[in-house]
Amino acid sequence: MRIKWLFITFLAVCIFQNCIAQVDSVFQTLETLQKIPVKYINTIENKIDKYSSRITGKTEKTLAKLSRWENKIKDILDKVSPETSQKLFGNNLTTFSTLLKRMQEGKILVEGYKTRYNEYRDKLSTSIKYLEAMEDSLNRNLVQTIVNTKRKLNRLEEEITKSESLETFIKERKKLLINEAIKYIGKSKYLTKIDKEAYYYIETLHNYKEIFTDKKKAEVLVGKILNKIPAYRNFMEKNSMLASLFYIPGNSSGLVNAQNFLGLQTRASVQALIQNRIASGGPNANEIFKQHIQQGQAQLNQLKEKIINAGGSNSDANIPNFKPNLQKSKTFLQRIQFGSNIQFTKNNTFIPTIADIAMVIGYKLNDKSTIGLGAVYKMGLGNIQKISISHQGIGLRSFIDWKLKKQIIISGGFEMNYLAQIKKISQLQNFNIWQQSGLIGITKKINITTKFFKGTSVQLLYDMLYRTHIPISQPILLRTGYSFN
Repeated sequence: MRIKWLFITFLAVCIFQNCIAQVDSVFQTLETLQKIPVKYINTIENKIDKYSSRITGKTEKTLAKLSRWENKIKDILDKVSPETSQKLFGNNLTTFSTLLKRMQEGKILVEGYKTRYNEYRDKLSTSIKYLEAMEDSLNRNLVQTIVNTKRKLNRLEEEITKSESLETFIKERKKLLINEAIKYIGKSKYLTKIDKEAYYYIETLHNYKEIFTDKKKAEVLVGKILNKIPAYRNFMEKNSMLASLFYIPGNSSGLVNAQNFLGLQTRASVQALIQNRIASGGPNANEIFKQHIQQGQAQLNQLKEKIINAGGSNSDANIPNFKPNLQKSKTFLQRIQFGSNIQFTKNNTFIPTIADIAMVIGYKLNDKSTIGLGAVYKMGLGNIQKISISHQGIGLRSFIDWKLKKQIIISGGFEMNYLAQIKKISQLQNFNIWQQSGLIGITKKINITTKFFKGTSVQLLYDMLYRTHIPISQPILLRTGYSFN
């Protein structure tokens, strides 16, 4: 009898402890969810808005151009080969013009198309679903924002479906137009324009996708917070798009049998292997490893550029000797370059040694050419016997760079320097006082990077107007430059 009561008591204690553990888990989940900042949802919402706007705008512009050039080809074919024109545009065939009309009416461009799997969007969508399901545990300020974000995410999926289906259609339609029309109209400029526009459309969409999938700090933080919740991990395993792809009917857990994946390396095992190798390499192994990774990424980017310049691309461009401008697929901000440079001018009878400290901003016209502007502060340093910091003026710069080889750039520019103390802003309006310089020379890029600078360069410039300066300045200028991106 005593043994029976001991057993019942032991069982009751176990059940009680299990209940406490479950309650603790619930409270831990609630506490963890409360840590999710509103900034996270706002960040996601802004990213979705930008991505959706970019896709829609680019798709509509591209379709408008393709439609216009396609109609030009039709007009030519109507005159030289009506049969070919009928084959390409008749019998209710889908054309760029019909797709443009469908898009303007808000209809599906291509029926039955399913978007390609994307890990980032899958995790993002599943995370939003989980937060929506846990709305009772969230900050009230988050709930409505999450609902709006989910709605926008669904609309984004529709936009991505349109763009991806159009991408496939463009490849097929472009190939058909070129193969059939080139027999009668030759290498028409309209066929060339269609081929180029198709290439840039596809490359631009890929760039937009990379920008969207780049995680912000708030996303990384919330990812760490959510991964601490067992219920969230379980939700991800059962409700993600990837889980639905490997779903086995009849399996109560909804997951694929883990036995099917025995022998495959997991991310954790690969990371552990890397850490062990780094640890065995000595105290500086981590820094060396990071340097090798950066060098490898740089080489991969160079290889990608060579492949694209050689005509290889997933856009299947058909133009012989076509060398695409990689900048055309980038956003405005991606084409902007920020930098600085410093130059020293030796002292003479009238002025001390001066350090020209400049901040410059450039815009990449194409893969070889960059134009830009800069502002200079001239700081007096005194001389070697007596160092004395003083204000010696300001300057304005304009420049153009043209890449000659990998690391060699032809540089030119026009500059204006105000070599006097500024007591009133009105002084600057007298341009006759400004000293002008016309520069030409070369820039050599150096593979030196730091935590703050992504690149280093040395400039050797010749001032063609140095004799007009009073007093005559030095004709040869040496500058050291640094780029921030």
